Amino acid sequence: MKYLLRSMLFVPAYNEKFLDKAAGSEADAIIFDLEDAVPPEKREAAREILGRYLAEGVFDGRQLFVRINELGSRDLMRDLELIDGNRILGVVPPKIKEVSQIQEISGLLKKCEERDGLKEGTIKLLPMIETAGAVANVQGIAGSSGRIIALLFGGEDYLDSIWGTHEYSAKAFEMPRAMVVMAARMNGLLPIDTPYLDLKNEEGFMAEERMAYSMGFAGALVVNPIQIPWANRCFGPSEEEVAHARAVLETVEKAKEEGRSVATLEGKLVGPPMLKRANKVMEWAEEIARHERNGAK
Repeated sequence: MKYLLRSMLFVPAYNEKFLDKAAGSEADAIIFDLEDAVPPEKREAAREILGRYLAEGVFDGRQLFVRINELGSRDLMRDLELIDGNRILGVVPPKIKEVSQIQEISGLLKKCEERDGLKEGTIKLLPMIETAGAVANVQGIAGSSGRIIALLFGGEDYLDSIWGTHEYSAKAFEMPRAMVVMAARMNGLLPIDTPYLDLKNEEGFMAEERMAYSMGFAGALVVNPIQIPWANRCFGPSEEEVAHARAVLETVEKAKEEGRSVATLEGKLVGPPMLKRANKVMEWAEEIARHERNGAK
């Protein structure tokens, strides 16, 4: 199964106004936050509110995830009572640092599946890579479980973990971004970029996330619905990319028909890497078009 996660909207699960907005949004996926965005004294209410929204089918047909609380916390066990794989596609475990934590969470999810009569592996994992330790271990984490479908880069906590500052945050993020992308892609997972926190700065968002797209990211975490259409535009081939990919494929096909072993486009040799990239661009564009034709949000 393919997943489209260009825009992943974080929503604090206790805020009904935000939940209502999320339900009507065009986000590819929604992450109900039961952790950092929810004050400790409101977490029980958040679970009750989210449980009611799910039972009423408000978000039916959407790709839904829940950011659970940390391993070892009392809140986590209460969070897991909400994790029904019939409605929730997966969970986002925070503060992941090593493979053993993924294995422990996977064991807990297996119990949820047994409770609900679901096949093992139904509930997916999207670990937050948000500390120096997680980045150092990201390759092992990425390959540690068949449940994992994406790696989510959490830049703010990462910056804090290395005692970094925001002055040159883009520079500080270069290495962890590259490591998250490499670990994800080599394991067939989707790398998702950190939120862009200047919420109303469309120009800044587009510049930052087009850069992330060029690095190999498949989507971004967003914390405000205003950013959803920006992310959906960023993390897909542009019209120019599609046109170029189509030209590459047509050029190679024409060379084959003419019995030529070498194809050139605009004076440049079209080698196997360019052909692979062209096929990926067309496949990605078709996936997005299919998503939009089906009316999925």
